[in-house]
Amino acid sequence: MRLRDEAVAGGIAGSLMGLVLFVVGAAASRAIYGPQFAPAGKFEPSQINPFYFFWTKLVIGSVFGLLLSLIYARMPLASRLVTARRGLKYGFILWFVVWSWNISHPLVYGSVGGKDQLFWLIYSLFGFLGLGAALGLVRKRLSRQ
Repeated sequence: MRLRDEAVAGGIAGSLMGLVLFVVGAAASRAIYGPQFAPAGKFEPSQINPFYFFWTKLVIGSVFGLLLSLIYARMPLASRLVTARRGLKYGFILWFVVWSWNISHPLVYGSVGGKDQLFWLIYSLFGFLGLGAALGLVRKRLSRQ
């Protein structure tokens, strides 16, 4: 695929990742933190609204989708990411590498465990899985053209 196609695929996949982050983030925060949706004092009152979380997740997803797809396009294994299933595998491996680093360095969170780390574990797992699946699906459709 051409670099422009990779950028388009990354932007689309990143936007889909943002939607996954929004939905999973809301569900995970409700399950972990309860009705307040976030640890006390984490956000300003003006920041606790669905629109704020929605647009920030879309921006985060789009930036990461674009960045990771362009990086991945330069890797020799890029030709293998051609289906959503392979994208899930790619997303999981990428997530596992990132989380292996965080788990091996508890100073990042102050301790291993806790509600915040559990939230980010779930949130980032689904974000990477969403990005990988969407990227594989979009790359498959773009390669048909």
